[in-house]
Amino acid sequence: MAMPATVPVEAVQRIAVVCPPGTPLLQLRDVLIGEALTRGRKVLVVAPEFSGAEVRSLSDLGAEHATFVPDASGLKLFSDWKAIAGLKQILGEWAPHVVVACGSQTMIYGALAAKAVGVGRIVLIVDCLPEHRFTGPLAADEMPAWRYGQALRAADEVVFHNRDDLALLKKLALVPDELSATVVSGGGVDLEHQQVLQLPPLGHGLVFLMIASLDWRRGIKEYCEAAKILRARAPALRCLLAVLPDEGAKAIDMAELALQANVEYVGLAEDHAELLTEAHVFVYPGCAEGMPRPLLQALAAGRPIVTTNVAGCRDTVDERVNGVLVAPRDPEALAEAMESFLRRPDLIPAMARASRGKAERFDSVAAVRRTMLGVVGIE
Repeated sequence: MAMPATVPVEAVQRIAVVCPPGTPLLQLRDVLIGEALTRGRKVLVVAPEFSGAEVRSLSDLGAEHATFVPDASGLKLFSDWKAIAGLKQILGEWAPHVVVACGSQTMIYGALAAKAVGVGRIVLIVDCLPEHRFTGPLAADEMPAWRYGQALRAADEVVFHNRDDLALLKKLALVPDELSATVVSGGGVDLEHQQVLQLPPLGHGLVFLMIASLDWRRGIKEYCEAAKILRARAPALRCLLAVLPDEGAKAIDMAELALQANVEYVGLAEDHAELLTEAHVFVYPGCAEGMPRPLLQALAAGRPIVTTNVAGCRDTVDERVNGVLVAPRDPEALAEAMESFLRRPDLIPAMARASRGKAERFDSVAAVRRTMLGVVGIE
């Protein structure tokens, strides 16, 4: 993808990435940060905070890091102007040629700060819109529609994780006509390393699995309630729950999960393949996300899917072919969808094969990496 004349390809030597910690940082590490460093570029990652593991991972790669909020308690304690001012200072001193920004608040703050200090190229990643699609009250870490318009007017390129989000922002007249927009499948599907996993035997009771970040918006509460409903009808079934670390505004206490009586809480999901090997069906009742990484991993492993009929999530299911779609925040509907596998377990092998086939139609990690390098200006 051609770079504007103001930033020739050979000039792109310093890239600043502004993002939240957790999954967004992990995805960018895999599809952009590591490859940019391998190609001799300097990379600065800026976030409200980092975990110790994230700092070590970035240092091992050779990336620099900085925080733009001086208090680890998060962005919610600071007004927009102070967050933007902190970013302006960091970006002004480090002088990147390109800024890549994602997340809700961090994308918007990153775009406005980069524009203010005259960064030559600004690339935005829209990886999640508010759950109510700008029609209801916003959560503490969500931003109003007009703020997205501000950020997009400052950008040179925007990458979306699903077509529904692009369509909505265009409908709201927030995407400038001249702005180049690309859609990718989140962080991509790693078909090379994620092989099809053999299903567990069907004769010893079904096993459901959910892997998600520590955020109620991922549907963990609904999964626990659906498990309670189902176990009253079928005590032999198992509902496993593993979590990804998340420091967001709606983070859940892991001790609270350990007290759930109807799910088997297995702690942090360190080996997704090992967990998927134990399960017949993958469940992800999320409410707002661009393209959930756990869903893509479950597809690639060949697991039937139960997920919600919302942007991003719905893209992973062909109804009754490889899974079932349900309404968000509806544990009764979720329990009914899960129970359909109890009634017809004989359909699980065919649906598992269909999931792998669907995974093969998504962008690969390599394809997403090529796209990201292109929009940043590293050919």
